[in-house]
Amino acid sequence: MNRWGPGFPTHAALVLCGALLLGGCGSGAGGGDKDELLVWVDNTRTAAAQQYEKEHPDQKIRIVTIPPDAGYVPTKISLANRSKRGWPDLVFLANPAEAATLAADRFAYAAPLEGLVPGKTLDGFAPGSLDTCTFDGKVYCLRNDIAPTVLWYDAKLMEKYHYRAPTTWQDYQKLGLKAAAEHPGTIVGAVNGKYGAGTYFGSSGCPTRDTLSLTKVRIDTALATCTRVAEMLQPLAEKKAVTTIVPTDPAFAKLGSRNKILMLPGPAWFGDFMFKPAFKVPDGRIAAAPMPTWDGEDRSYSGQVGGGAFLISKHAGNRTKAAAAMATWLTTDTALQAKQPTYPAFTAAAAEWGKAKAKDPYYAANPVPVLTKAAAGLRPGFGAIRFEAEWQNSFNQTVGAATGGGKSLTDALSDWQKKLTQAAETNNYSVDQTAG
Repeated sequence: MNRWGPGFPTHAALVLCGALLLGGCGSGAGGGDKDELLVWVDNTRTAAAQQYEKEHPDQKIRIVTIPPDAGYVPTKISLANRSKRGWPDLVFLANPAEAATLAADRFAYAAPLEGLVPGKTLDGFAPGSLDTCTFDGKVYCLRNDIAPTVLWYDAKLMEKYHYRAPTTWQDYQKLGLKAAAEHPGTIVGAVNGKYGAGTYFGSSGCPTRDTLSLTKVRIDTALATCTRVAEMLQPLAEKKAVTTIVPTDPAFAKLGSRNKILMLPGPAWFGDFMFKPAFKVPDGRIAAAPMPTWDGEDRSYSGQVGGGAFLISKHAGNRTKAAAAMATWLTTDTALQAKQPTYPAFTAAAAEWGKAKAKDPYYAANPVPVLTKAAAGLRPGFGAIRFEAEWQNSFNQTVGAATGGGKSLTDALSDWQKKLTQAAETNNYSVDQTAG
């Protein structure tokens, strides 16, 4: 998960973790012993790492719990690069976009996995899930969990208002406008940062972060896959049917308590970690539908908002195979992954995970078939980038601002293009607007 997702450590845990790291927990390549595997994981993954250690007593392992803060791992790796020591052999990224930073020549940390992880194993991950960290044809990470988007909706409100979940974006727009007119204050979506950019524009295939290599990215917001989103959202923005309040903001939770969230396209983890604990929507009301389809397309595509990944260090030396074995187990062991809080990236593990979720009384209907379909329908072109923060902020400054300010979203796309291009070039990318 990202830093706003489940498993976010308490302040006390962060302080303790920081103190441990400052005290030298991360020092020494391989943990100060050429055979000792040094592993960095977040709080949520610590128990799994400890379980692996217990089940593999012949392997020396030192586990360090790190905070999931954006930029934390690259900063620590940069310090290790300067001192030529202290690299973790295996590290968990709460923000998979950082794989682009750690695989780049400047950092030269992440090792490509070809030859370390069998091709058959790589093929077992959800289609497209490893594309995020695939550069120049080489895979640099194993995804732990993914966050495909679906159309969440309140089944009770739908029934009460005599509405039906839309199957196309045209119908989604119509229903949103109808709900805004008949039930003022009702919303059908959130257009803010990664929640808007990843959900709407990412699922549409708008190329705002299409990594062609570690040094080239495709950004072209003038394409129809971008303008169709702006045109669909424009009337909804004008009627306040979509909000620019970020879903993690307490103000958004008030919409849930007032029964104003009719629909909310968003990641798979919204069901368990937003609607239930944050929005306070009672049991038996929330259901999931596939993301709507666009005119001219015959299938549903999902965007991506969250998930995590493991990287193996180029500096692991004789510990490389051990690091690869541990990373593989952590991401593919079905018994382990079946118990994790978010949607597993490994397909067989996701099937086991879904068995318990299918019986969850919180949902109005079993969400697993929809989540499974979403995981198999990730829209291509959503790569890990070195300007993740700028990608989110520039969206808010342009498209987000237009959404909340009554301005043209289509016009805002050109401003977004300029900011994205500047951010990409600042981070040593060349920008391609014409790649097919």
